[in-house]
This record gives sequence, structure tokens and C-alpha cells, in this order.
Amino acid sequence: MNHISHMSKTIIYARKSSESEDRQILSIESQVRELKAFAENDGLVIEKVFTESRSAKSPGRPIFNQLFALVQKGIIDQVVCWKLDRLARNPVDGGAVIWAMEEQKLKVIHTPQRSFLNTGNDKFWMQLEFGMAKKYVDDLSDNVKRGLRAKIAQGWMPGMPPLGYLNDRNTHTVIKDPVRFPLVRKMWDMMITGSFTPRKVLQIATDQLALRTRKFVRMGGGPVQYSTIYRIFTNPFYYGAILYNNELFTGSHQPMISKSEYDRVQEILGLSSRPRPKQHNFAFTGMIKCGECGAAITAEHKTNRNGRTYIYYHCTKRKRSVNCTQRVIERAALEIQISDFLGSLTISREIRDWTIEILKELHDDERKADSATLNSLHRRFEAGRKELGELVNMRLRGLLNDDEYLAKKSDLEQEQFRLKELLNDSDARFEHVLKACEDAFDFAHTAKGQFDNGTLEDKRAILCYTGSNLVLLNGILQIKPQKPLRDIQTAVQMSLVKTLRFEPQFLSYAKAKTSPVGSGISNWLRLLDDVRNAALSGKSNFCYQTITL
Repeated sequence: MNHISHMSKTIIYARKSSESEDRQILSIESQVRELKAFAENDGLVIEKVFTESRSAKSPGRPIFNQLFALVQKGIIDQVVCWKLDRLARNPVDGGAVIWAMEEQKLKVIHTPQRSFLNTGNDKFWMQLEFGMAKKYVDDLSDNVKRGLRAKIAQGWMPGMPPLGYLNDRNTHTVIKDPVRFPLVRKMWDMMITGSFTPRKVLQIATDQLALRTRKFVRMGGGPVQYSTIYRIFTNPFYYGAILYNNELFTGSHQPMISKSEYDRVQEILGLSSRPRPKQHNFAFTGMIKCGECGAAITAEHKTNRNGRTYIYYHCTKRKRSVNCTQRVIERAALEIQISDFLGSLTISREIRDWTIEILKELHDDERKADSATLNSLHRRFEAGRKELGELVNMRLRGLLNDDEYLAKKSDLEQEQFRLKELLNDSDARFEHVLKACEDAFDFAHTAKGQFDNGTLEDKRAILCYTGSNLVLLNGILQIKPQKPLRDIQTAVQMSLVKTLRFEPQFLSYAKAKTSPVGSGISNWLRLLDDVRNAALSGKSNFCYQTITL
């Protein structure tokens, strides 16, 4: 890189990440070519071009840091880039850019869309664009994680499968590697006999079987490393399971060996079927805090002199600064408390069915009423598109100067972005609210029975859904239910609701609204409004999907 003289002021910065976040962005060469043409048209003299092939979702880009070191020294005061998100997609670098403007060390950032100056309005839009870039990266990460979970649920391993298997790009599944699958199988056969050490297996596979790793553009194609042998012989993938985030899932790929063969090799290696996922033998560990010292509540098995085994929950007492005096509580006693709590919010099948029907009526009514709003949003969106087109014509006819055009265009684009989000979210929002409300009342009807008769996983899921901030103090579990369950519990405990009888004339929403104020029906309608409003406002996070109701 040539040295930049102290007379230099304007530079080009072009960046493209190899990650999927920049898949639609022009290549670095294309960015530089377009930006040079843009600078020439605007009369900007470019002294130097900085390019970087790094992601901007986290701080630490060397070229970016070098560039802003020159900005701090006053050598550079103008930057030309394709878009603001080329400069930063994280709050640290974005803040550095805005602060450099605040200190008047960076005078202007030019993009083909607009220029950003050291004004309150421009810095506001810069913050907004940096924030949108960060949200885009976060949403992309969430979508990737969601996709990985979906793939795992279908039985397919995300990422690169182990030696002996390949990813099929056409079907997005895992298939046998026709070259390496039989060779790796022979390695397992040798280990199963107990007559070969892993090192000897590796030697035979390398020298006699000519086993080589997969060949990629910049790596691979060589002999298998010794450390890889142990990863092969301890990977449950080969008997048809997928170990992901310390949890085993059933795979849909063709197993290479049986589970008994896998266990045999673990015994030979002295690993006792390692690695194993963490087994949750206790339903409520990791969920409850001690009410005296704040440490976690754990559990353990105890066997009395008669050989009977009990499970006790107790404080870990790991906070040395507190002399915790809390005693143990047996699992059965703890589960009785949880069951009693669930009984306090249990509703009958009659009430559950009635509330679901009313919710569906309300849902249909709101969708019909909202159609007028949706039509209005569509009209405003189309009007905005036409106005953007007219704005360009006004600029071409000289009716607007650059500042007026850019300011008006930015306002219109932001309004279009907001309207598009509203249009996209409308249908999904109504469906989410209905599902969330149905889940809450389904839970209230079935949770106690599910808890009393369910598995450890069922019990854990039910308590987790019920609420957070669970505290155990003096043998009493304090449960603070989340918003919809708290409302339902209050309604159940009201005497009028307990004695509620649904007369035929009140079985529809239209009729129920005519019930006397203060009656059981009117109280229940008020409860439905509270639950729906909580879901609409996003203040409640219903997610009761672990158990099939």
C-alpha cells in the first residue's frame, strides 16, 4: 500500500464478506469500479482505495482500523463506500464512525444513494442504517439457527458429515461416500476384533487401503490424522445418531455400524460408550433458586437402610459468603406443591371449549375488521411508490435540488419500509395471537393431568411454561406464573367463575356480550380480552409445544 500524503482527504473503502450475509453485494472489484465512476461524476478526487474481505458483524477488521487511525490523525476526512453497511454492521464500529463525525475528523461519507454530513439529521439516519444492518445480521443468525434446528429435527446433520459420508446438494441429505464408506467400515471391523490398536488401524488404512481425506479447493486429500481416528471411533453418527449441542438425535442417514458394535469399540478404547450427552435424570434441576442464598437447587439420589431410593432437592450452597440453612425436600413433596398450584388454575372442558370458540369468533371478526386497514395500507404503499417515481421526475426537471431530493427520498423510503413490514406482519400476527391464546387455555385445562401422569420431560416442560423466577424457601416452592396463567388463575379462584354455567343463549360471542355486568360470563369475557391484549402487545411469550395436548 502506498503511503498517503498529508494532503490526501478522500478515499474509497470497499468490503465484501465471504459469508452469506453479503451474498447479494457487488464484488470488491465491481464496487471499486462503480465508486470510481461515481466519484468522478461528483468531482471527488480519490487518493487511495482500501479494500477488505472480512465480515463486519464484529469489531477487529485490520483495514478498517487502519483507515480510522488515519481519520483520527486528520489525514482522511472523506470516505466513499457503496453503502453504510460496508463500513459497519456492529455497534462498536458504527459508533466509531459517528463519533469521528461528531469530533469533525470525518466530514462526509459519500454513497451512490446519498451523502452523510455532520448534521443531526444525517447522524440520525446513520444510526438508523447501522442499526438496521446490525438487525439484519442478527435476523440472519436467528434464521440460520432455526434452519439448523429444523434440519436436526428431520434427522439430518447440519454442516459437514464425518469421513465416509457426503452431503448431497440436490436432496440436501447425507449419503454414503462411495469411495470412503467401505474403507471406514473396514476400520471399524478391525477395531471390533480387539486385535488392533487405533494407531495400527490408521497405519493399515493409510498404507494398504490408501484411505485419504476428502479433497477441497484449499485443503484435504491427504492421509487421515491420528487424532481423527479417535473422533471416528467415538462418533455416534456412525450407528445412526447425531450428537448436537450435547444432545443425541435420531439420524435419517444410513448407519455404518450397529449400536452394539459401537459400544464394543468404546469398551476396547476404555471410554464406556463416550461421548454421551448430558442425561437429565432430575426434572427440575437448573430451574429453581434457593430463597435464602440465591444459589441453584440441585438434586441427588439417596438410598435408606432398607434399600429404598429417594430423590431429594436441596441448595448447592455454593455461595461461601452466605451460611445457608435450607434443608432438603423430597421430590414427591415438591411435585405435590406443583400439582396443587396447577390445580389452582385448572379449567373444565366446558369452559375450555367455550373460550376457544369465542376466541375463534373474535379472531374472525378482527380479521374482517382489519381488512379495511389492510386495504388502506396497500393504497398508501402504492401511493408511496408513485410518489417516489414522481420525485425522480421532479429532480430531473430541476424542480428539486440535491438536498431536497435526498431528504424527501429518504423519508419516502423509510415510510415504504415501515408499510411493507406492517403488510407482511399482519396475517402472521393474527394467527400467532390465536395460537398463543389457545395454548394458554389448553394448558389450563390439561396441565395438572399431564403433570401428575407425565414423564420427567413432561413435568419439566410444564413447570418451565408456567413461569420463571422459581424460588424454594423453607420447603415451599414459590411459583410466579407468567401473565396469561396469572389472569386465568385469578378468574378460576373467583366464586362466580367457579359456579359458572353456560346457558344456551350465551354460547356465542354476540350473545355473551349481553350478559349482566359482574356475572361469570362477563368476567370470563374480560379475561379473554386481557389474554388477547397481552399476546397482541407481545408482553407474553406463549410457547407450550413440548407436550402434545
